Amino acid sequence: MEKYPNINILINVPQNYIPKAEFVLRTYCYILRLNPKFYYKQHTEGIHIYYGVYNTHNYPVRIHFQPDTAEFFDGLELYPLEKVNFRKFNREFIPFLFSQNGEIYTLYEDFCAIRKDIVASGFYFLSCWPEYILSCRGLAKSRVDFKNSLQYRWGFTEIPVVDIYCRILFKVISILLPEYVRDLHWQDGKDFAVALSHDIDYWNYWTREHLHKTYRYNLSTIYKRPLRAVYKLLCHFVSKAISNNPKSKIKKLMKKEEKRRVRSTWFLMAKDDYPDSRQNYITNPEYREQIKELLQDKDVGMHGSPEAAFDLDVLKREMSVLQELGFIPIGFRTHYLHFDYQKSFAVLEQAGIKYDSSLGYWEHIGYRAGTSFPFYPFNIKENRPFQVLEIPLAVMDTTLLSKNAMNLNVFSARLRLSDLISRSAAYNSLLTLLWHNNTFDKIDYPGWGGLYWRTINNAKKRNARITDLKSIYEEWVNLSF
Repeated sequence: MEKYPNINILINVPQNYIPKAEFVLRTYCYILRLNPKFYYKQHTEGIHIYYGVYNTHNYPVRIHFQPDTAEFFDGLELYPLEKVNFRKFNREFIPFLFSQNGEIYTLYEDFCAIRKDIVASGFYFLSCWPEYILSCRGLAKSRVDFKNSLQYRWGFTEIPVVDIYCRILFKVISILLPEYVRDLHWQDGKDFAVALSHDIDYWNYWTREHLHKTYRYNLSTIYKRPLRAVYKLLCHFVSKAISNNPKSKIKKLMKKEEKRRVRSTWFLMAKDDYPDSRQNYITNPEYREQIKELLQDKDVGMHGSPEAAFDLDVLKREMSVLQELGFIPIGFRTHYLHFDYQKSFAVLEQAGIKYDSSLGYWEHIGYRAGTSFPFYPFNIKENRPFQVLEIPLAVMDTTLLSKNAMNLNVFSARLRLSDLISRSAAYNSLLTLLWHNNTFDKIDYPGWGGLYWRTINNAKKRNARITDLKSIYEEWVNLSF
């Protein structure tokens, strides 16, 4: 059996919409381990999948397309909420756009008509179209507003709708074209994948100055919260004032990962003028030596400043700092998740960044681009995919625990992560985790470090491939036919 067989796809849509349709169908084919061969406009023998205006040829798989869809993407409008059509698939209610009412697909004797436009719907989410429209209307250079997303408004943030569109295509192919069904497992026969990463916002969170500030705060609140204030004073004195060694904390974290035979990506900051001086750790000679010693054989990515995600010169300057330490950062994640899809991917592409993992919401876990799988984002201005692989960020520790975000306790967070693991296993997909190194502090974040290890253990029991982002990148580019 051919590993990645050619599957013939005929696209019969307006010229300017062809690259968008091809981008989505190619993304689906990567996920389904198929090698797409595209044909355009005219009928050709041997076509397996047809996407375009209605014609009389009974191709095995026909995907609905309505002519005004191409015109929509030539404009600068949001899709009307009242036209979003929800249908149930695999026990999930998912939204469809640009689609017919009724069932998701209809089976005939020798072909299947997919009544929902899973291509245009997929493009709307994969391109983060609403963010593009809001950016065109003057969105500031900052984090995207989660509450402006379709995911928030309709409550499907934790459902990877694009993955499910792809699964619909997979189901139809398995019925009409079973010879094109391929094994969707990850490397080494794993059912799904988990990518681990750490953003190093502080190499040493507990500097002497910050420790004294914390002492003063706890002393000033001792009458309002006596038990908690005394507990913090004692524990911080014992664990920080007596023996505060950031190097040993990082080594301990690494040893625990090595014991579980997993790898993670370490995103380092390289700016030297943050208002919080603790974040300027890259200029500290002692810390620089520790970083070189501990991370020399790890996947080290660029934890770029908010400015670096918008300014090529700033990004190159920060990358050069890591290069001086002997690292060659091919991965990027912006600090605070300040990231404008169209502007930031253009900057990363020019800088030669190979993969990014910034597409996540700060306020909520889930799937900002509608997918958990790696994909090449789309350059709307130039009507082509960017040459930067996006590895979507699904879960960040501070999102789970912050009062300004989800504000979950450890038990509730554990249940949510368990649900995401189950969904990843069901769709043979990817779950990308971000845990900051300071979140492993048992005094200030009791139970949250344990949740990280428990999540890894749970994923291992479910037959997950657990590794760093660079390994995910390398595995995925091998599928890029």
